[in-house]
Parts: sequence; structure tokens; C-alpha cells
Amino acid sequence: MFHRLRMLRSSPFLRVAAVFVACCAAAWGLANWWTSAPDLTTRLRDDAFYEYVWALDLAAGGGGVVSDGVTTSGVQWLWTLSLAALAWLFGASAVLAAPYLGAILHVLTAAVWWRLPRDRAAGAVLGLCWLGHPLLLREAQNGQETALATLCATGLYALRSARERVFLPLCVMATLARSDLLALVILLSCCRHLGALWRALPAPLLSFGALSLLNLHFGGGLLQDSALPMSWLWHANLEEVSGFWANQWWYTRPVLLGGPFATASVFGFGLLVFLLVRPWWPRSLRAAPLLVVCVAVALGADDLAPAGCTAALLALWPAAKARRLPVELLAVGLGLAAIVVLHWAVRWYPRDYYLAPLAVAAFAALHRCGRWRLLLLVFPAAQLLDSGRVQPEPLAGQAEMRLAGSHLHGALPDGARVGCFNSGIVTAFDRATTAARPRPRGIVNLDGVVDRRSFAALREGRLSAWLDEQGVRFLLDGPQQFSLDPAVPHACGRFFGDGFNPERDLVELARFDVVGVRGASPEADSMRLYWRRGRGERPPAWARPGELREFLAARGGGGRRAILWGARAGESLVFDRGVGGKEVMATVRVDTTVLLQGVPGAADGALRVERR
Repeated sequence: MFHRLRMLRSSPFLRVAAVFVACCAAAWGLANWWTSAPDLTTRLRDDAFYEYVWALDLAAGGGGVVSDGVTTSGVQWLWTLSLAALAWLFGASAVLAAPYLGAILHVLTAAVWWRLPRDRAAGAVLGLCWLGHPLLLREAQNGQETALATLCATGLYALRSARERVFLPLCVMATLARSDLLALVILLSCCRHLGALWRALPAPLLSFGALSLLNLHFGGGLLQDSALPMSWLWHANLEEVSGFWANQWWYTRPVLLGGPFATASVFGFGLLVFLLVRPWWPRSLRAAPLLVVCVAVALGADDLAPAGCTAALLALWPAAKARRLPVELLAVGLGLAAIVVLHWAVRWYPRDYYLAPLAVAAFAALHRCGRWRLLLLVFPAAQLLDSGRVQPEPLAGQAEMRLAGSHLHGALPDGARVGCFNSGIVTAFDRATTAARPRPRGIVNLDGVVDRRSFAALREGRLSAWLDEQGVRFLLDGPQQFSLDPAVPHACGRFFGDGFNPERDLVELARFDVVGVRGASPEADSMRLYWRRGRGERPPAWARPGELREFLAARGGGGRRAILWGARAGESLVFDRGVGGKEVMATVRVDTTVLLQGVPGAADGALRVERR
């Protein structure tokens, strides 16, 4: 037995093999997920643009305004303040460097993991696996605070034993980088002072105090403006469709070592739980967890990959000689698992980018037992085998948000206020195109993520009345946003109040469409501008009925073009390729103006209007 343990710990072959496989994992990840030029609207989420607009407004002396007329705390502070500083020093275009800054922080975090272990092979494996981790690579370049949050979480783990004057500022920075890292701050601080827990109070209290002061100053409350709106909407709609308890169970199941942990690292979290359980698990029951997992799989259960890894390690790995709980590892695991509890079981609003800091717990588990060469080899091999869990996000529809934001001024008079739920990209590009106008337009956020006023109106079911108070005569978004059916994702029509009916109360003025971008339904394939019937005079049509012309201002690349079409109800715009057949570009049910981007060039066929 002791001979086998010694071989597992010191085998030169396993050492070299582990580093080689880690190099393969890094190369595969970088080849598939590294990009030198992130596209502004198909790789960066709409949420990133809230932070860009906030930073630019603060740098210009505006106080941190995203939604017209109110400051907001709906951002992550350390990241957006950094972007504001860059914009103040180097100009507004500096915020566009956010994806590159995230990539630099990702590489820096990989370097920290490389240097952290005393063992060189373990350090190389940790650094290379971090560098090529698909989830971390994808989210490091998302333009948001993710890479900064993972760096801060890694720093908390790496400096968990540092002096208080080093650890305490890092706790504050981590909490300001991502507010959901507060649980990690609390548990690591308690772990540092197990003998006198009162000494653990300063770090969490100062962290929470700094976060609260910023929230109060910019948002008027202890919580960030972005904390509740989407969670509230998800709860309100899902409870209407399938009840509270069914949904509570659905979103609580992943907390039990399910999919979120697998996305971060299947083997890493299996190893983490194994290290925590191993000292206390009875030797006579070592095979029991594996048997339970096998039976569950046979009965049709899924989402058991991390649990299966834990069960396999308990069954196959030698039992521990001493019962000593790895307290620091427990603190890191629970502190980061709280992210899953918060966003899945409590908010019911899961998003992959929330999960990036969880990888720190998985890497910490390997760091603790990196001397075991077999585990050092399995870790990168499992990352390679499981990399298919991370896929590109379907963000193509955001190109229509950019099109709308860039050309909204063509359809509306100067000074008009427009309400929009998904308003990040729209606000950013509308401000960029109308900044020099004497009466710039105001985009008002309606989902409440960066506007606490609209969130209050939504919760009270009086959004229509609030829009009247604000002088908002126009709405811009996908038609699904205004649906009265709670089964439609993000539907908010029920909360407008006053007997709101989108078919009656909203008059379509224009739609912004990109060829090839399709929504979940034919009626959700474009951004649409509506006039709120009865609110002032209807503005003149952007294009005359029957007008069909090339729109040079929105011309696309690759030989494709943009077309401005004055459409009549029941018409379709068709591109006839001759022997290649016909392709329907757009179909309308009401009189409207369509700005259609991505139409093939005239050399490829003829464009005409047909009545359906």
C-alpha cells in the first residue's frame, strides 16, 4: 500500500504527462476561445454596455447616469470605476478596451496560479489549465467585470494567511469587484480567526460598508439597482405559469452539486467534495456513494457528473489516516457555492458568467493535493474531455439592438424620450450618434436594472402611468417584451396596468432587422419602435409607403447592403436569385418602415416586394 502511494506521489512519468496534457488543454482553449477583436454586439452582452455608458457618463461629470434622468447603482463598482478612470484619462474610446483589459487580467490570474504551489509541476498544471479554461476564457473577454472578480477571488485564496493590512483591502476590492463575493470574504475571514471570531468582523463589515455607501450614493438603497428586477420578473412570471414550489425545486436542484459546478469544473468540484468528505467517511461504506450514483443514472437521472467524480474517488482512493477537516478549503468551497445558491435557488435567474469565480474553488482543491501526480494528470484531462459544456452564447440578435441605437434618430424627432427594456446597446449607440445634437434623445430603461423608478412602477403594475409622468411617448424593443402571456420569457405587458393591450395601444412606426437573425418566434425577429397611441401626435413616417432604397448609412460588409423600405400591411420583401430560388427577407403585418441590414448585393439577384 505504501509503495503504491509513493508511486502516485512521485512518479516522474505522471509529472511530465500532467504538464503535457495541461499544455494541450491550454492550447485547445486558446485556439477556440481567444479572440483578438471581440465583436461589440455578438460577443459582448447588453449588460456590458450599461457599464460602458455609466463609466462614460461619470467621466464626463454626469454622475453615473444610464437611464435618462436618474443615477444608478446597477453596476459592479471596481470595474466601472476603473473604466471611468480610463475614459477620463484617455478619452471615451478607452472603454472599448474593456475586453482586452479582461484578457490581461485573465492571463495575470493564470500567472498567480502558476506561482502559487511550491511544486513546479503542480504550478504549471494550474496555470495552464486556468489559461485555457473555456468558461474563463469566454467570460474574460465579455467586457464585464468577470475577469476582475476571478482575479480578486484568486487573490483572496492566495493571500488567505497574509497580514490583516494586506487581506482587509483585498476583501473590500473583491466585494466591489462582484458583490456576490461577500460570502467568500465572510467565510475566509472567519477561517483566519477561528479562535476569536470577533476579530473576523472588520473585513466583512468594511467590505459591506463600502458597497453600501456606493449603493446609497448612486442608487438610494443598500442593494444595487440591478439586484432585484430580473429576479422579481422571473419569479412573477414563472409563479403564474407553474407555481412557486415546482419552480423552487427546479432551481434548487443544481445547488446539490449539479450543472453549475460541472460548468466550472467537473473533476475539480468532485475532488473538492472528496477532500472535504474523505476524512470522515467510513471505510466500510466507501463504495456506497458510487453505487447510489450508478442506480440514479440507471433510473434516468442526469446532471450527476461532479457527484460521480466524488463517488469514484471515495471508492478507489485510499482512505485518510487522520480525521482532519481542511477548513480553508471548506471556506472557499462554501463561499463560492453561495453564488449558485444566490442566483439559482434564490433569484431563479441563472447565467453562466456568474459561475466564473467558482473555478477558484476547483483549482484550490487541486492546489491542496497537487503532490498526487495521478490527480495532477486527471485534472487537465478532464478539462479537455468536458470542454464541450461551454458553448458560444446566441447573441446574434444584439446586432439589431445596435442597428436600432445607431439609426433611431432617423425615425424620431430630436428630444423624444424612448422607453426600452434591453437598453444597454441601444443607449450606448444612440448617445454616440446624437451627442452633438442640440436636443439629444433620452433612452429610459424599463426593466429597472439601471432605473429604480421604472422597477417600482413595474412592481406596482402602473408602468403606463409612470411613462406618462415621464413624458415617454415611444417604446423600443422586441414585441415579446410587451406580451401579456407570462409564459413568454421576459414578458412585461401584465405590469403596464390601465388595461394595457399591446395590439391596441402600441402602433408600430419602424423595425430594425438584420437578415439571418431570427428570434424564438417570427414576431420576435427584430427591434421595433412603437408610438404609444394617444400620447401626442404620431410622428411622420420615416419612409413613404412603397419606398424602397439603399440606405448607405447602415451598409454592412461582405458586399451586403442595408435597405430602407416603406412597407404596407401584408407585404414581403423578397430577394430573387433566379435559378437559385427566392429568399424572403422580411414580412410585415402592419404598415411600417423597415430598416433591413444584410441584404445581398444587386449583382446576386433582384429585390422586389410581394403581397402575401
